[in-house]
Amino acid sequence: VLVKLNTETGSKEYLLDQRYGTSCLDVLDQIGSRLLLFVSDLNPILSENTKQGIVFVDLSDGCAIKEFWKSRLSDNPEISCKYTIKSYSREGSEYNGILIEPGEGCSDLKTLIIFPHGGPHSMYTTAFRYDTYILAQLGYTTLLVNYTGSLGLGPESISLLPGNVGDMDVKDVHHAAMETAPGFEHVVVMGGSHGGFLTGHLIGQYPDFYKAAAMRNPVIDMSSMVGVSDIPDWCYCESGLDYNVYHLPTPDPTAITAMLDKSPIRYIDQVKCPVLMLIGAKDLRYHLRKV
Repeated sequence: VLVKLNTETGSKEYLLDQRYGTSCLDVLDQIGSRLLLFVSDLNPILSENTKQGIVFVDLSDGCAIKEFWKSRLSDNPEISCKYTIKSYSREGSEYNGILIEPGEGCSDLKTLIIFPHGGPHSMYTTAFRYDTYILAQLGYTTLLVNYTGSLGLGPESISLLPGNVGDMDVKDVHHAAMETAPGFEHVVVMGGSHGGFLTGHLIGQYPDFYKAAAMRNPVIDMSSMVGVSDIPDWCYCESGLDYNVYHLPTPDPTAITAMLDKSPIRYIDQVKCPVLMLIGAKDLRYHLRKV
């Protein structure tokens, strides 16, 4: 949806929510009451009135809409997938996910891919994604999980995660996987950055559940990463430790122990499944030798 928010009164007005349903609206530019949007959807084959593309909206003219460019991808009815927005609850925590399945005419490999996002304070939306779209065409089902700490779940959810990474977020993702897994023959997991961090935890903490894993620039050991990464403050923040961004302290044994305790490397001896690890040789964030 597109929301018009009055910052003085706090009132909000939902715009265009009926026309575009659950599709994602990205604001590209704004001049006064005129907006330039990009409409996209996880399923590239939408109804005749809601094809993906560039949309011009004039809020001063009753939300007048002009669609002046549409993605050619939408013209091929044989290329499709389907998705469902899922809701989860665990120990009082409410969070969500998006289940993307092969469309009609695609094979079904009965394999579920768990795909937690990075950040960790980011989120999955219904915007079009090439990766999950291609996986659906190949016959794979993908579950995108917005675990506790994700954007869009409220400030309380965001504040709950620092100090609880490696535990709360891992349990949320695994709970979603457990609820979705019935009917599938295999469950695998993949993710990058903090998603790779969660992937490492999941295959280490639940080694008999996940049959394969792929990790892209993953955080494996925060205690070694903090000394070489371009975001040492991230290691302190997500470990629940105090720090000053302008004068980061030299890691002491207490901080190092806390970071190590929350890192997936502590479970390395429990991993059973094959793992594909992808790391950039010149990555300044997750150093090749210190991830």
